[in-house]
Amino acid sequence: MRVGILGGGQLGLMLTHALEKLGAHVLSLEADAQAPAHLRLAHVRCASLLDAHALSAFFNEVEVACYETENLPTLHLGPYAEKLRPSLSTLKTCQNRLLEKNFLSAHGFPTARYAAVAKGNCMQSACRQLGFPCILKTTQGGYDGKGQIRFENEAALSKITPYAQEDCIVEEALQLHGEISCIVARFTTGVCHCFPVFENIHHQHILDFTLLPARFPEILQNQAKQMAVAIAEALDVCGLLTVEFFVTQKTSGELQLRVNELAPRPHNSGHITRKATSFSQFDALAHVLCQTPMPPPTLLPGGWCMGNLLGNVWLSQKSQGPLHLAAWGDFPEVLEVYLYGKREAKPQRKMGHFILKADNAQQALSKAAAFRNALCMHKILPSGRGSVAN
Repeated sequence: MRVGILGGGQLGLMLTHALEKLGAHVLSLEADAQAPAHLRLAHVRCASLLDAHALSAFFNEVEVACYETENLPTLHLGPYAEKLRPSLSTLKTCQNRLLEKNFLSAHGFPTARYAAVAKGNCMQSACRQLGFPCILKTTQGGYDGKGQIRFENEAALSKITPYAQEDCIVEEALQLHGEISCIVARFTTGVCHCFPVFENIHHQHILDFTLLPARFPEILQNQAKQMAVAIAEALDVCGLLTVEFFVTQKTSGELQLRVNELAPRPHNSGHITRKATSFSQFDALAHVLCQTPMPPPTLLPGGWCMGNLLGNVWLSQKSQGPLHLAAWGDFPEVLEVYLYGKREAKPQRKMGHFILKADNAQQALSKAAAFRNALCMHKILPSGRGSVAN
């Protein structure tokens, strides 16, 4: 099987390894010569997705292709739609916040209240109509808190916004009880497999920790799974779909779900599946792309936590080179440290992740916070233990 990946970041890198385990031949297309896949894999072509000739050559060499981010140009993808997984239609829906919200609303899936603001229109009036607090978001290109501004009150509208000349949506700011996500793998036959529901903890809009099992009632987790499968079916997804949920609380105290965003690809929260489940999100997508059957994923015993390693950790060690991992020797609970191999550490840039196991999710979270704090302290490297995946 010849499989193409549009993008050569860490998601494409980990997917490539999963595909190769199934015997697939993988070709990636990535414009950034310093991207992780370029630095570690042989079969990566350096070209822009806006290069029609490069795209034509790429798709002529593969039988099926996927993408590692929904934030990519679709201008020249039309002729190759039959080879794209998930579909070009799904990609276009999920890369535009307004189209995505309209799709969810049209199919009866609950979201935060929202209103569209066309480029050049008065966003202040839309904010006033929706009420405060509210969040202004660009319809395209936003992730990890980029492309959005929160307005707490009427006075905050006097802020100069850089998004005045972009299409936006205004969304009510919900009072959150928590955040969860659910990944669905769906085959061309319509068979769906759900991963366990992940509990996600964010810091400054970026995923900080993911926990398994999620510390929410089973009934709520089952609702999330059912909704994620229903959304995947409504979109007719072939591949992976990650559904991010806000958990809010009614005045009665009952918890309820609101769909936040969709990601038709492997997801940062899903990295935890590399150790915590019977197979990973990357294995699941590889099976879908190669059209080989697989059993439903199962959660392994214990409590699990995945923690992101941002460039801040490197900067705290005053390092632009290898991360000093002396602290790993003090934390036998850490089963994997995966460094993406990015050349330059920047604040808030995702440079790697780690996964650890404890007796339960709360203990795993505490150990994860302690481990990352210890990394930031930059101890002298001892003889050490374990190995680093990179």
